[in-house]
Amino acid sequence: MHFITGGSLHGKKSWALTFAKEQGFVNGKVIRLFDAKKIDIESDKEQSTDFYIMEGLEWMIKHRLQEESLEQTIVYMKTLVEELLQWERIEKNRCVFLIGSDITKGIVPIDKEDRMWRDATGLIFQQIVKKADRVDVIWYGLNERLK
Repeated sequence: MHFITGGSLHGKKSWALTFAKEQGFVNGKVIRLFDAKKIDIESDKEQSTDFYIMEGLEWMIKHRLQEESLEQTIVYMKTLVEELLQWERIEKNRCVFLIGSDITKGIVPIDKEDRMWRDATGLIFQQIVKKADRVDVIWYGLNERLK
């Protein structure tokens, strides 16, 4: 699993696509999570997909928080990460690239809901970083490897 973060519209998806091809991944799929509440890759199990790029993770977190508690959202995300890691292990040479934008760049929002979103996103991203094999931050199209 590869986690990529950085500012909005800083080229994270483009960088991930280029990096995936450089690593020899051929048959990938981009999944946009901006309006999603969950991820379902079950329908792709029969296909020869060797990598997924999932972008907009922070928005999926926000949508889930609108309907469930922080604890429920964290549990869902932990379960999801484990399922994605399991998908990677089924066959050799598979990778999931999770992309989540940095929100508020450390500035605490005034609005309670935005604070909850920021806090949940930070907690969940920390859990993803622990599980990820590699972590990069992208600013203005340039990567810095953190792990």
